Amino acid sequence: MEIMKRKIVISLMILMFPMLVGCQKETMTLKIDSVTVEYGSSISVKAEDYLKNEKDFLDKVEVAVNAENEKDKEYPPKGEYELLLKHDDNIEKVKVIVKDTIAPKLEIKDKYTIEYNSKLDQKELKATDLSKTTITLDDSKVNYKKAGTYKATVVAKDESNNETKKEIEIVVKEEKKETPTKKSNTGSSSSSSQSKKSSSKGSSSANSSQKSNSNSSSSKSNKYSDVGVGDSIEVPVDPDSYIEFNEGSNSAWSGGTDMPQSWYDDLYGN
Repeated sequence: MEIMKRKIVISLMILMFPMLVGCQKETMTLKIDSVTVEYGSSISVKAEDYLKNEKDFLDKVEVAVNAENEKDKEYPPKGEYELLLKHDDNIEKVKVIVKDTIAPKLEIKDKYTIEYNSKLDQKELKATDLSKTTITLDDSKVNYKKAGTYKATVVAKDESNNETKKEIEIVVKEEKKETPTKKSNTGSSSSSSQSKKSSSKGSSSANSSQKSNSNSSSSKSNKYSDVGVGDSIEVPVDPDSYIEFNEGSNSAWSGGTDMPQSWYDDLYGN
């Protein structure tokens, strides 16, 4: 009889065991309690990234995060956020850290050639990064007043202090020496030309004057060509040729108007 009772109890326990196991609720099991996300990436809202549970269970888990994306971007700003995992009344939390760990990428050449006594234009030095970046040039070893090839260092640093360095070459050209320019002979040539023209004009004027005088003389000569012997002619007075002499008497005789008696005797035979 006693043996029979034991068998009944064991049978009941076997039958009830699956029922007891089925009544127990499955709980969420975290893989990690914090995660770091690179700035520029979105935060995952997949339950399997944070929980160890089976897929059927994970499909029933709700995920939410209190992070908003930056304006016109598909990722949140740098900072710390909280991600919530919920299954029925069970809630788990995961700390999310958005961090910038990538250094800027420099977009520069290996060598730059510049003129003597000039500076390298830093507008030619560029870098790409999701954060605001500052570019500096260490050219302390470059002598811009001496031709040659020098080493310089370009540094790009973002807001998270990630930086990239690159060594470049700066080639300073030889100084351009100005060659003296010859003075133009245009002025003297022009003066000489003008002098020649003036001389030519003067010569032409003189020739013209000579021709005029010649014509005038010829005209006067022709005027008296028809006068015969014994004819009287009237010669116009030329006021410019009049010369006053002998104190206004206009006579070579200065003794008076009476001739000496001897002249009369010789003239009339007395």
